[in-house]
Amino acid sequence: MNILVINIAMRRGTPVTLFNIGLGYVTTAMKRAGYDFDLIDIDLHRYMDAEVESLIKKRSYDVVCIGCIVTGYKIAKELMSVIKRCHPTCQIIVGNTVASSITDTLLRQTEADIAVTAEGDITIVDLLDTISKNGPLGEVKGISYIDKDKIITTAPQPMIEDISSLPYIDFDIWDAEKYISKSQYEVNDPLPFPRDQVRALPINTARGCLAKCSFCYHLFVQYKYRYRTPDSIVGEIKSMIEKYDLNYIQFWDELSFFSRKQTLALVERILDE
Repeated sequence: MNILVINIAMRRGTPVTLFNIGLGYVTTAMKRAGYDFDLIDIDLHRYMDAEVESLIKKRSYDVVCIGCIVTGYKIAKELMSVIKRCHPTCQIIVGNTVASSITDTLLRQTEADIAVTAEGDITIVDLLDTISKNGPLGEVKGISYIDKDKIITTAPQPMIEDISSLPYIDFDIWDAEKYISKSQYEVNDPLPFPRDQVRALPINTARGCLAKCSFCYHLFVQYKYRYRTPDSIVGEIKSMIEKYDLNYIQFWDELSFFSRKQTLALVERILDE
């Protein structure tokens, strides 16, 4: 089964390139489950449309995985048309909030075949296992799809209670060094060294948000705010520093320091090192 993963470009007009944390976790889960796949990172390389189509045509694909936030709907829709034009029989799996927030629209108005709702770490592996065996999609939790013009939504995938149990993102899947080289455009002043010396990668310490802002789609609003242990966070920081010679860590949570107790525990753990 030939699989392609595509990272969409949401901000082609700016030098800022923000690593896709969600897709990073999903591709890590896929790799750990033994799945080989190709990756087209449009956002990092800023491929033009003709280049993207040429890359999609390089091989015959059975499954193509994409995902973005809901504001990228138009971009995703256009990309899916290109994918189906190149590979008419492939199955397109779409994740992230564009799949969870407007599931019906996505499935009926685009070339998407399957929408993965909520977290994708476990669902993507279950789904690929099922597709590879030609099994029934209805047994896969956390997805929606169309069957005989009716949208089928399966039972929800249980949330991952202990997110500290998740593996660290495998940046080797991605072009880590290029992300690091572009990280100088993402960090904020003041800096402890010249901007062109920044070597940074992101880390997430939690999932969810405590707020209920009216302008935001709340993917995890019905679930408690889940945060990683200080040992897990510091372990990943140490791993990234040792492997990629980083001198700056970006915390990309919705609420990095929502709790005084949690923040102090993390700071103390960092000082221990």
